[in-house]
Amino acid sequence: MSQATIVEREGGLVTVMFNRPERKNALSAENWNDLDRVLTEVALDPGARALLLTGAGGNFSSGADLGGGGEPGISGLTGRPQQAPLHEMRWIGELINRLHRLPKPTLAAVDGVAVGVGLGLALACDLIVASDRARFSEIFVKRGLALDGGTSWSLPHHVGMRRAKQLAYFGDIVDAATALEWGLVNEVVPADDLPTVAREWGQRLAKGPTTALSLIKRMLEEGAGSTFEQATEGEARAQQIIVGTDDLTEGLTAFIERREPNFTGT
Repeated sequence: MSQATIVEREGGLVTVMFNRPERKNALSAENWNDLDRVLTEVALDPGARALLLTGAGGNFSSGADLGGGGEPGISGLTGRPQQAPLHEMRWIGELINRLHRLPKPTLAAVDGVAVGVGLGLALACDLIVASDRARFSEIFVKRGLALDGGTSWSLPHHVGMRRAKQLAYFGDIVDAATALEWGLVNEVVPADDLPTVAREWGQRLAKGPTTALSLIKRMLEEGAGSTFEQATEGEARAQQIIVGTDDLTEGLTAFIERREPNFTGT
């Protein structure tokens, strides 16, 4: 990994910290390429059972780094020879789609700003815990840009169409309390408590029944676009898959023995 991204692993939890505090963690080519590698690793490593995204220095991310200063002809997004914006944005979109579809639970811990594509990354995670000083914005319209980062899909799904249009049309800053009220985040905690709460949530996810959580994630994401009959059929198929897992055996044994289960993710 580059110095722009810190990756830590503890007890099945992989924590990715954007580490450009002097730029409020504006996302550089190094960050995007680091995220590309981490997503591949977490998807394929059975020991990586949950992913936590966060930022250094009191901010999550101020969005894409638009500051320039790179080599002529080299993309600030990919770090490779520059190509048409369509192709570069498709690559970024595919990375965020991989985060959204990661077959393991994901969590964003947001302190300070989460704006633009930084907000898109947070919303692509399954859960968001924010500090009471967190601030959110769909900043694109103030830069003369259309939406990206998957927010044209995630905003309406999380806050409804009218709130999504309000956020997208004005690009206003939304504080943590409003974000919680609108359903943009799951929980708001004091800033000093955010690292502890995020780690606790992340560890709970990492210690869960990984296959069951993966199926639950996919079922919930697909449920909104399916009929009730399709949903119940999907549930039946999921339970058929779960029957073959060690975690089901452990869960039932723990129930009989009146103790907390010790899931292994297998």
